[in-house]
Amino acid sequence: MIELKRHSDALLELRIPYTSTTKAFDFFLASDIHLDNPKCNRKLLAKHLDEAAAKNAPALFFGDVMCLMQSRSDKRGSKSSIRPEHIGDNYFDLVFNETANWFSNWKDTIVMMSDGNHETSILNHNEINPLENVTRLMREQGSKVHHMSYQGFIHFTFIQRNPDGSTGKTRRTTLAFHHGAWSGASKATGQKYFNIFPQAQIVLNGHNHERSIISHPAYNISANGTQTIQSRWALQSGTYKEEFKGGTGFAVEKIVMPKSLGGLWLRLRPRDSTGVEITCEPAT
Repeated sequence: MIELKRHSDALLELRIPYTSTTKAFDFFLASDIHLDNPKCNRKLLAKHLDEAAAKNAPALFFGDVMCLMQSRSDKRGSKSSIRPEHIGDNYFDLVFNETANWFSNWKDTIVMMSDGNHETSILNHNEINPLENVTRLMREQGSKVHHMSYQGFIHFTFIQRNPDGSTGKTRRTTLAFHHGAWSGASKATGQKYFNIFPQAQIVLNGHNHERSIISHPAYNISANGTQTIQSRWALQSGTYKEEFKGGTGFAVEKIVMPKSLGGLWLRLRPRDSTGVEITCEPAT
């Protein structure tokens, strides 16, 4: 059973017991869900979360879990962009409660939610912490979900036990995340993230609603002088907000390029001599 260990505000560790280097472990990564927006493809998200639950794959969300643009004081508000269940004088309460209740179907699957610009905007302008409220409500329903900030680190630590129960071999890979600062998907963008997160084997961002998987091979030298080439991975996690269907609206006029719907499947396999093998593919 995977154990969650929160070391600090910036670091969450997933401690994963393993007995064989032939077994791989799956994780579901997503961002820019915008669950409270009528254009969120909840059906697709539910499909992916059901698949994650069936695989025993922990789900991690990296910002903009909610849109939160329909409060009375928000100049970005639009009557067509609010779900009926969120209409009321206590708008934020309605969104937080409905979000927590909707995710309760996967309370044992979702292990982390981090802030995006939509959440931090509400905190900065309304003195309300959206994901702190949602994760608190989820924990009251039995979830172990953690709330993290706009950027941080995830340790995936694989632990093998000796016959006497003591800790044997351990293998670890580190994912660094930042909700997003630069637009576009390119090798150069991924390299920027690796420059600011030098300890990470995986970097992930959202925000721009792009979805991409880019390999960054790098040289590595062992203690005995053996040179190897290892891939590091720059990931962008896509969105669940379909803004381009129909060919009209703000997104079509201002952005033009349709965006990829869906998150990512991350597959990790502990290896005896080479650490952790990393593969990734789109969730479709």
